[in-house]
Amino acid sequence: MRFRAPLTALMAASFLVTCAGPEEVVVNGAPVIADVRQSPDVSENVQAVSPDATGRDGLWRAADHAAALIASSCPPGTPRQEPLPIDLSVTPVSLGDAAQIARRIPETVTVSGAWELTSSNSNVGGLSGLALLPAPEGGGLLSVTDAGAFVWIGLEKGAPSGAKISYMQGSDGMMLTGKTEGDAEGLVWSEGLALVSFERSFRIEAFALGVCGSAARAARVANLPGQHNNRNVDENQGPEAIFLEADGALGFGYEGMLGTSPLGRVLADGTAEWTGNTAPAPSLHGLVGREIVPLPDGTARTLEMYRAWDPLQGNRIRLTWGPGEAETLTLSRPLLVDNFEGIAAEALSDRLIRVWIVSDNNFSAKQKTLLYAFDIKISQN
Repeated sequence: MRFRAPLTALMAASFLVTCAGPEEVVVNGAPVIADVRQSPDVSENVQAVSPDATGRDGLWRAADHAAALIASSCPPGTPRQEPLPIDLSVTPVSLGDAAQIARRIPETVTVSGAWELTSSNSNVGGLSGLALLPAPEGGGLLSVTDAGAFVWIGLEKGAPSGAKISYMQGSDGMMLTGKTEGDAEGLVWSEGLALVSFERSFRIEAFALGVCGSAARAARVANLPGQHNNRNVDENQGPEAIFLEADGALGFGYEGMLGTSPLGRVLADGTAEWTGNTAPAPSLHGLVGREIVPLPDGTARTLEMYRAWDPLQGNRIRLTWGPGEAETLTLSRPLLVDNFEGIAAEALSDRLIRVWIVSDNNFSAKQKTLLYAFDIKISQN
């Protein structure tokens, strides 16, 4: 993220929060008793609500911590608040002519949709992380912005339709302000929680949108490292990507620079560590998105999205789902390309994955918010 638009007074509502004693919350249909009268610190709540949250292998999983995080994010007595509907104009676009597309997009990939999104609301922009919501949570896409907002994008017959917005609140119930607090980048959805990674102040927060909607407060999952290989990480080269492993463990990836994008993981005690691995970023590219997609046959496929930019060549995006060039998609001029950062994917069958990517327009009139959908036929390994 390079730019930030000032937040307007779009949502002047205040949330009435009444703290009470032990109260029942529901996680995956099961009631859990949680007492949040004490410290809102996540680790304390984890110990109080889930004594066995250390995990069988020491790794953090949402299923082990959901009750504590929900109790912190939606304190007892918090009324549910719905996001605010906003206008969204959806304009179909073409990536380029057939010959241009053929040179950069493999035959195994079909462009199932491409749109430019605009709104009269100046706060709609800077879309970064992206997640697909399950049907019980309303379906569609959820995105985060680098101005500290959630944006819901409805889907109708495979195309974007309608939008809603809400602003992220800190653990104190006040809206996040400034780049240090609100520069949201990565997003995953699990157990009714939106898990969000932030640059500037490197961390992962959980928001229980599935329980109290836009009234959800930030509940700390983990602080993320500020150094890699004993060098400070630039505040704008941090955790662009967070992802769930096939077994539910939570990982993160830093954009880094010069083809070095380190990967890390969150531990059950709320700390984080580097794995020692790096994403295979092409030269001068950085990792901005990573998805591990479980397939119906029990296997999984890892998708990674990398970004590069310079004044001469403009934006260049590489989407990979395997080691070979046949499993690589390149978006660059003269194709219609912008600053793509968000990615979400789902398996349509054992050998077909639908991938959604969205671009961050940096709240600039010179850039576009583009939403693309690709259907990828994957090879049998």
